[in-house]
Amino acid sequence: MLLRPGARDVAAFGPPVAGQLARLAAELAGAATGGGRIGLVTGVHIAWAPRPAAETDGPVGTAVLARALTLLGGEPVVLTDAWCGPVVDACLGAAGCGPAVVLPRTAGEDDVRAAVAGAGLAALVAVERLGPNRHGRVMTMRSVDITASTAPLHAAFDLPGLPTGAVGDGGNEIGMGNVPLDVVAAVVPHGSEIACRTPVDALVVAGTSNWGCYGLVAALARRVPDRAAGLLALLDPDLDTALLAAATAAGGIDGVTGEAGLGVDGVAVADYASLFPELTRLGRA
Repeated sequence: MLLRPGARDVAAFGPPVAGQLARLAAELAGAATGGGRIGLVTGVHIAWAPRPAAETDGPVGTAVLARALTLLGGEPVVLTDAWCGPVVDACLGAAGCGPAVVLPRTAGEDDVRAAVAGAGLAALVAVERLGPNRHGRVMTMRSVDITASTAPLHAAFDLPGLPTGAVGDGGNEIGMGNVPLDVVAAVVPHGSEIACRTPVDALVVAGTSNWGCYGLVAALARRVPDRAAGLLALLDPDLDTALLAAATAAGGIDGVTGEAGLGVDGVAVADYASLFPELTRLGRA
C-alpha cells in the first residue's frame, strides 16, 4: 500500500526492507505505551527552489506520528534545524503538538549528539531527513549539494544503545543505508551519487515519507488495538489537507516542483485520497 508511486516508483526498495515496518511499529508502540520519550527528526531544505524553503513532505507526516505517539502515552520530541523550524512548528501546532527542538545553523555533529544524548530518548526516528552520501555530502534528488544548509542530525543515529528507525522515499534520506547502493542506483536518477549510507535498525519506505508515517500509524493501531479508534481517526484526508495548508502558510514548498501548494512531491492531495480509507481498513485487521 505504501509503495504506490509518488514522485518516483520505489517499489524495488521494498524487498530489502521487508518486515522492518512491523519491527519499527513494535518498537514505537512499546516505547510510547511505556511513557517513553521518542525523538523524531525531520525537515529538508530545498535550496534549489526559486524561493528556498523547507519541503512539505516530512513535517506533515511527523506531526501526525507525533500525535499518534502522544495518544499512546508517549512523549514525542521533534528535532529539526533552523532552516526548517518554521514549517515543522506550523505542522506540529496544527496537529495539537508542542514545538520542535530547533538546532541552530551553526550546530556541529558533537552538538547534535549532545542534544540527543541529553534528551533521554527511548528511540529515535528520522522522517524524510536527508543524510550524507558515501563521500559525506548531503544531496537532494536533483544531486544538489545542500550540506551547507543541513544541520548534521544524522550524527545522532550512531549513538550507542539508542534504537533507531527511519522513513524515506528517495534513497537520499537517513536510513537508506539499509538499502544496497546498487538498488538505489538502479531505481533513481543520480542514485549512486545521492544515496545516503546512514543505516537504522528499521526502515520504512513509501511513495512519499508522509505516507510512510500514515502507514506507521495504521501499524500502531494493529499493535495497540485498545487505542485503535483514536489512532485511525488521524488517517483523515481533511487533517492531511489542514497540515499541508499550515506548512504552506509557514513557507513550505513542494519538494519536487519547488512551488507552494497543497501537494507533496508533485502529487496533489486529491490523487492520494484513497490511501486513507485503505490504511484505516488495514489498521483494523
